[in-house]
Amino acid sequence: MIYEPESKATVNIVFVHGLGGSSHQSWSMNRDPALFWPQQWLPNEPIIEDARIFSFGYNAAFQSTSTGKDNILNISDFAKDLLFSMKFMVGSGGHQLNMSQLPIIFVAHSMGGLVVKKAFILGQYDPHYKEIVQAIRAVLFLSTPHRGTNLAEVLNRILTVSVFGHSPKQYISELKSNSLTLQEINEQFRNFAPSLAIVSFFETFETAVGPTRMMVLHKESSILGYPGEISQPLNADHHGVCKYTSQSDTNYISVRNVLRYLIEQFRAQDTEVSGFNQAEDRRKIESFISVSSAPIDDYDFYLEKRSNGSCEWLLTNKIFVSWLLDESLASRVLWCKGRPGSGKSVLAAFVVQHLQDLSHNCSFYFFRIGDQTKRSVSGFLRSIAYQLSRNVPEYRKRLLRMIDEGLNIPKADSKSIWQKLFISAFFNLQILKPIYLVIDALDECEMPTLLLKLFAHTAVSKVPMRIIFISRDNPSLSTVFETAPKFMPVTNLTIDDSRDDLRLYIIEEIRSMRGDPSFKERVAAEILEKADGNFLWVHLVIQEILQCHTQGAVTEALTEIPADLEALYERMLATLEKNLRSAEQAMSRTILLWVTCARRSLTLAELAWALQPEYPLMLDLKFTVSQVCGEFIVVDSLSQISMVHSTAREYLTKSSNSRFGVSNVPAHQHIFAKCLTVLAEPGVRYQVEQLAFPSFLIYAATSWPYHLEMTSVYMDEASLILLAKFFRGSFVLTWIHILALAGQLRVLVHASKIINTFIGKSDKLDADRNPLMHRLQEKELLALWATDLIRIVGKFGTHLTRHPKSIYKMIPSFCPHQSVIFQQFGPKQFSSLMRISGISNTTWDDCLAKFSVTGHDIPLGIVCLNQYFSIVLSDGVVILYHSSTCEEARRFSHGERVLSLCFSGDGEKLVTNGFSTTKVWSVTSARQMQSFVNPSRAKALAIAFKADEDALVLCSDDRVIRCISLRDADKGWEIYQDVLEKDTEGRRYNSPRYVSFSPGSDQVAVAFRGFPLSVWGVENPRPRLIGRCERYGDKGERHEGSQSNYTDVQTMCWNPVTKHVLGTYNDGCIFKWHPFENDYHESTILAVNIKCSPNGNFFVTSSVSGVLRIWDFQHFSLIYQLSCTSSITDLAIDMDGRRIYDLRDTFCSIWEPNVLLRLYEAEEKASETTSTKESSTMMSMASETSVEMLESVTAISVNPQTLQYAVGNDDGRVGLFGIDGELIMELAQSFMTVEHIVWSEDGRLVAIADLSRRVSIKSVNHKDVTRIPQSILIIKEEDVIEQLIFNSSTDLLLVCTARFLNVWSLKTMASIMTWPKTVPGTYWATHPLNNAFLLGFGFASIQVVTWADLQIRKELAIDRTAIDMESSRAPHNSMRRRTSAPFPMSPCEEQSRVDKVWLTSNGTQALVETSSAASQGRRKKQFMLIALARLHIPGLSETESKICPTPLPPDLLTRIDMPLGFLSNDTRKDHRKSSIQSGEAGSSLATSEDTLAFLDREFWVCTWSFSNSGIESRVRRHFFLPRDWLNMECLELAIIRSDGTLMCPRNGEVALVWDGLKEEWIE
Repeated sequence: MIYEPESKATVNIVFVHGLGGSSHQSWSMNRDPALFWPQQWLPNEPIIEDARIFSFGYNAAFQSTSTGKDNILNISDFAKDLLFSMKFMVGSGGHQLNMSQLPIIFVAHSMGGLVVKKAFILGQYDPHYKEIVQAIRAVLFLSTPHRGTNLAEVLNRILTVSVFGHSPKQYISELKSNSLTLQEINEQFRNFAPSLAIVSFFETFETAVGPTRMMVLHKESSILGYPGEISQPLNADHHGVCKYTSQSDTNYISVRNVLRYLIEQFRAQDTEVSGFNQAEDRRKIESFISVSSAPIDDYDFYLEKRSNGSCEWLLTNKIFVSWLLDESLASRVLWCKGRPGSGKSVLAAFVVQHLQDLSHNCSFYFFRIGDQTKRSVSGFLRSIAYQLSRNVPEYRKRLLRMIDEGLNIPKADSKSIWQKLFISAFFNLQILKPIYLVIDALDECEMPTLLLKLFAHTAVSKVPMRIIFISRDNPSLSTVFETAPKFMPVTNLTIDDSRDDLRLYIIEEIRSMRGDPSFKERVAAEILEKADGNFLWVHLVIQEILQCHTQGAVTEALTEIPADLEALYERMLATLEKNLRSAEQAMSRTILLWVTCARRSLTLAELAWALQPEYPLMLDLKFTVSQVCGEFIVVDSLSQISMVHSTAREYLTKSSNSRFGVSNVPAHQHIFAKCLTVLAEPGVRYQVEQLAFPSFLIYAATSWPYHLEMTSVYMDEASLILLAKFFRGSFVLTWIHILALAGQLRVLVHASKIINTFIGKSDKLDADRNPLMHRLQEKELLALWATDLIRIVGKFGTHLTRHPKSIYKMIPSFCPHQSVIFQQFGPKQFSSLMRISGISNTTWDDCLAKFSVTGHDIPLGIVCLNQYFSIVLSDGVVILYHSSTCEEARRFSHGERVLSLCFSGDGEKLVTNGFSTTKVWSVTSARQMQSFVNPSRAKALAIAFKADEDALVLCSDDRVIRCISLRDADKGWEIYQDVLEKDTEGRRYNSPRYVSFSPGSDQVAVAFRGFPLSVWGVENPRPRLIGRCERYGDKGERHEGSQSNYTDVQTMCWNPVTKHVLGTYNDGCIFKWHPFENDYHESTILAVNIKCSPNGNFFVTSSVSGVLRIWDFQHFSLIYQLSCTSSITDLAIDMDGRRIYDLRDTFCSIWEPNVLLRLYEAEEKASETTSTKESSTMMSMASETSVEMLESVTAISVNPQTLQYAVGNDDGRVGLFGIDGELIMELAQSFMTVEHIVWSEDGRLVAIADLSRRVSIKSVNHKDVTRIPQSILIIKEEDVIEQLIFNSSTDLLLVCTARFLNVWSLKTMASIMTWPKTVPGTYWATHPLNNAFLLGFGFASIQVVTWADLQIRKELAIDRTAIDMESSRAPHNSMRRRTSAPFPMSPCEEQSRVDKVWLTSNGTQALVETSSAASQGRRKKQFMLIALARLHIPGLSETESKICPTPLPPDLLTRIDMPLGFLSNDTRKDHRKSSIQSGEAGSSLATSEDTLAFLDREFWVCTWSFSNSGIESRVRRHFFLPRDWLNMECLELAIIRSDGTLMCPRNGEVALVWDGLKEEWIE
């Protein structure tokens, strides 16, 4: 740091020098320290004076001629050094500078710009530096060699300028022409660059080199060409761009002004009242949508191909002008269609440019058939949503709210994305100006029909949309567009007016041809005459004639060149065959194979890796490709390789028998094998862990399943062997690691599906083979991995994304013991891994969690929203839970029984409706916002928000639909007239049985007794009957006639996407019906409840017997069935469609069936050509499972002598378990929930208290486990029991109730003392240093009480000043609703109390957790350490009246969430020795040191050590808890056994985690 302001800094400026420079001299003219302008001048500049200024130096000098370690350093090493220095930089006083807390501006010269770019890239993937790179706001590049095209000459000149005869350096080798390092830096940096402000300065003077002068870097090499980049010349040579003569130097002024402008911008952003931070919010949205930029690369690629003056005919076309200038609020669609090669994509780029020139709000997308990543509907929707968020502030704010609410888009399918990001979030915005969408190559979309069906919803958009589709004309698209007008107006425009454009293009392209002007004119005229409107044909012809040397050769070529594309391609192949040697032909075939069949466009760097080892060390791959592949392949400015046109790809695949033809299946087999081979190479894991792996590894990891799918069963035996070898080795874990780093865990789901399909096809082939040739072992292994892959995503996806390396050591241990990943990589194979025991289920299960709903009232209904789910109780209370932890978040007390409820679309409001009132609540604050009196003598059956969410609509049992405005509630409930009065035959309806509003509340489905189900439109101008679902006769039979014996509908719901109605009849049959199309299907499988997923892909039913069934919606077929003994009250589906909630009795169960991930993948990859019959057959193979629901664990206690433990549950059973988790015997059975279990100090007795306030004491013989425990004493208390405590001699038992302390003698079996509690909320414990006394830890005081007579010997006030001060400094105070406490607060629950106390193993310290009441029944937790030696009776001073506890250090206080207990000295020593042996320096092993184990706020098990001498250690992380363990009701009971084993209840059992604390997790 070369300058730090006296006042608070506002920004960090970091200078990074270039090749051969240093941190000071590079910025000093003539190496004069007085001219070191970053230190001498900038601190005196207004605004810049508030910045901290740094200069980074690295070993890029050339004075040394050694060949040692310094010479193997590379750009990546310099970048890592830069990140490290920024992360751990300290000031002059030794304090951390925390550079990530302020915006960072880089000023980089020459190669320093490449170091900055590489550091920015590395930080994106490394959690340690994530905060640093997020703080980077801008980069000023001073003559940085970005481009790799002419870098050989450029860098040699730089080297000549900087070095004379010194030893070679690796970082110079990396900067050679076509260097893989430079190509990867450029390729990756452009993905993250949109979040930065970029200013590129370039030199304009030649640099003196010896006796001559030359340009070191030209302008095109010094600028990136990114959107929004500012470029500016400096009047200087390569050296002078970063050195200035004085403060009046114009070059200095230019750089200074940019710095000043940027600092002002960042300061303005950070001080906005709204707190809106564009860069930070942009990053949030990028992560949320999983898109980081607009498809600007494709736009630039096509725009560069446009000739000046071309495409302008479109601006005078009446159809286009009408579409463009239409000022109506209705949406308009224009379909431009043309032949292949007619310049459609160039025209699309021109339209985008024209709209931007007119300052219209324009988003765009280019589908690319040669790139699978640019063909999906979901990718298109994400890109458009991202662009809209950049251009529409109102939309951006909505997305940010959705992020805060926990909506999960990265895992959503295309229908869900459309529903959430467009229908719900965008189309109801109040925007009057049209929004323009330009969509090119619709015919190259993977599912164009689906996309067009989704866009039919733009007809109801409040935002006026102007959409232009550009594509080939084909029958399937024509059919869809022909049916579209009934939803939205579509206008057709045929692209046939391109002759003038062709002429301009030919003139421009032929300009470089040698020859006189008249000859050129004749050639141009002949080409134009033969072109027939085809730009591609013209391009290929001109490229050929440019190779001619005489007029005769040109004339001959024009005569011989075929007039159609296919014949022209054939001629091009013949030319290659003629001109290339045999080896070059082989190389050409390989390159054509990769470019034709690659899943996406490869870069030159990736292609270079793909061609190894057959073609290593390419001198100039770009040149080689142009020579051996001719005009079939083009390389764009970003070094991406693609086919010249989709027709060329079609020709090569059709001509597979020719020398250069590409046979699809063998080609995909070749690429598949190459991908797996590369992933299995030695050293790959090391490269991945160092984040120094080539980008081709990402391609291989993400693409081999696609290529395997495309091979069908070609060479299935070879593929089986290769796959089996891959999955048997540790390569599979490295593969998963790469996918996690790349954020592509969905590939695991796709791979699972592909492997299963491949095995099935291979089985069919085996029917005709010799049984000895069947690869049964390989297939069995792959089938097991296919299951595990999808489970790993479901169970550990979040952890893998955040901690990719956890796949090696943590995740295998948490997998079921019969899973293949556990068998191959678990503790059995690697003894150093932690071990899990105590769980009886050895296979994957679908139950994520089960918890009891608090309180004594019955749960009636459940509803999901983004990051929460809610349960309504019979007493009118609605409880909101966090979906990630099942922790209670808020409560809403309506005051009477809730008949119906609903949430607003943005999740910000909740409406509850009772008999007499309707109330509107804020979900965030749980405060009542409005309350309305309900209509008299009308019971509500359904209530919903209207589409604009400014009004409520309600249907009641008096056959009336009413509406009330939330903005003008004084008007009261307004009645919709002429709705639900009479049917079409004039018969009066009776009272409705069931009602359901459609999403948006524009339709309502009503089921009457004795009448068919009817759907009404309730929107203005007038309500109308849309349709009736008439089901006559018995199950499933529909007959025409006058019979009116209708079967009543019992329950129903809407498909939010297709607008079908799903329902169940009284006889249990289920149906789906579309009110407009009258599409009807019925099944005889019985159900009582039915709910549809938010994405409309599936629905769920439940039966009377408790069977949960999942159905594929489209095919109306059963795909999953789960049997459970208890019946279901209600069910719900989460917003992502991945999780199902159900209510059974007083419990809520949460399910994550494997089939939902598979269904999602099937929906995304489904082919539009698959027939309904075929798909139905594929999906009708329903998986079936059964689950035994164990009663929830309610109490745990460990025997201090044997480490055996007792577990009590909700059913009143108490079991005794061995040290490894095996059940030894049943200790008790009371049929009431067990609330407390405690062991005596000698381990002989156990006391058990249940919900009936009954306490039983039993004697356990540990030497003879066959002996039944003997009952010693049974106690019945009148009050709620809070604690049980044995004294150290096991002859007394203290029973703490809500009002009294009762001491029972175990000798006389009688109560010997009862004493009223003087301090409510006290936690009691035997004094560890004098067991004749009890310690009563209160919120504000500590009591010392004798065991014998409960007399208070001493009471000390707790001075909480330091505790409160430290807690207020913590950035996140722990606020939690205690799961065991009722709400509203009962009289026995105090405002402030001690929740629990943990004693150190030597009894010298106590960690005390206190809590005080906060809003919504939540409690603010605080922690303090109390030295118990001061409470030792002989040492107590009569004058001492208070005690000052020690607050936890800030690092611990900001992380601790749930203490688990202290480790014993022996355990602590063992774990510390293990850490030292693994290379970590440890502190003293003195017995005075204590180690606390706890859960942090991300649910990692951590430890923290401290000593009596005040020496503290840092917090150590050890392992995370899987998300299916994150049930707050269970985590409250989790403890660390004295041997370091974690005990955590999970699904009715107690899981034991062994050896988890031996190693620290290093990210």
